[in-house]
Amino acid sequence: MLTEHDALHHLRPFWASYQSMLKEVEAGGRFHASPQESYAAKQFERLYELEHDLSNLKRATCFIRDLAPDLAESHDIYGYHDEHFAMRFAGIVEKAHRLVGAALLLKADKCEGSGGNAFVIRSAKDHYPEVAANLERLAALEANHKKVRKGVVVTDTANRVVADFALEAAALDVLMSKIVAGMAALLLSLTPVYALI
Repeated sequence: MLTEHDALHHLRPFWASYQSMLKEVEAGGRFHASPQESYAAKQFERLYELEHDLSNLKRATCFIRDLAPDLAESHDIYGYHDEHFAMRFAGIVEKAHRLVGAALLLKADKCEGSGGNAFVIRSAKDHYPEVAANLERLAALEANHKKVRKGVVVTDTANRVVADFALEAAALDVLMSKIVAGMAALLLSLTPVYALI
């Protein structure tokens, strides 16, 4: 999904070459990646991590949707998967910032930890304002989800719980599509950066 985005057109030959070298190493050959191949490998590795996290979001939503109405532990199971979704979403936002930091060749230690996301956005704003805007939109989407989660209250009656779970799963599906669209927009805005490689 993300790794197939058109924005990666310029990186694909370097990624393919890098993968070929890895196969040669397995056969006893030497490994000597060019800076472009190493760059492409880092970007694709980060994108595969993001794809994995997106698939986990989808899986958490499916678990919430499939909760049985007569299951006594439904509320606890819902809480677990809802928390899992929220944590993965926060991880996606962090990883998106790191992806941009690596794409712009920013120092990794500045992109991580406290203030890392703000550093990436500040660094991107001057030359790539659309990249910074897409990161800010993703972060705002996640902040809004946190706020909405705090307001969700599930009642104790079995029928109401099921209805709430179904509604929550539908809302998470909508949110999921916004996250995927946000990631696609971010990759699209990185096209000029990737074209320089």
